[in-house]
Amino acid sequence: MNGSYLLDTNAIIYALNRKLTLPANGYAISVITEMELLSWPSLTREDEVKLRKLIEQLTVIQLETSIQSKAIKIRRTSSLKLPDSIISASALSGGFVLVTDDQKLADRHIGSSISLDELITSN
Repeated sequence: MNGSYLLDTNAIIYALNRKLTLPANGYAISVITEMELLSWPSLTREDEVKLRKLIEQLTVIQLETSIQSKAIKIRRTSSLKLPDSIISASALSGGFVLVTDDQKLADRHIGSSISLDELITSN
C-alpha cells in the first residue's frame, strides 16, 4: 500500500521499540499524538530528543475547526475516547490511511486503516 499515512501514537511507540525504520512515504501525526508522545511522565531526555527528531520529519496535523467538528461526530457515534476520535478525524480530514495497532480504533474508524506490520510488509 503506497500513499500518505497518519500514524497513531501506538504505531510510533511500537516502531521505536522494535527499532524499525519506516518506509519512505508521506507520514503525518495528529497534534494529539505529538502531545501523547511528549507528555509521558517517565520520558527520559534521550527519548525526548529522539521523539522530537522524529516529529520534525512528520507533518503534524493541527486541531482545526473542521477536524474538531468531525471528531465530535465520531465521538458521539462511535464511543471512541476523545483523543482517538481526534486522531480518526485527522486521518479522515487529510485523506490519510490510519496506521494503528489499536483494534478498537481500527474497527471504529470509518476510513482506511492498517496495522504497523501491514504497513511495513506492504512497502
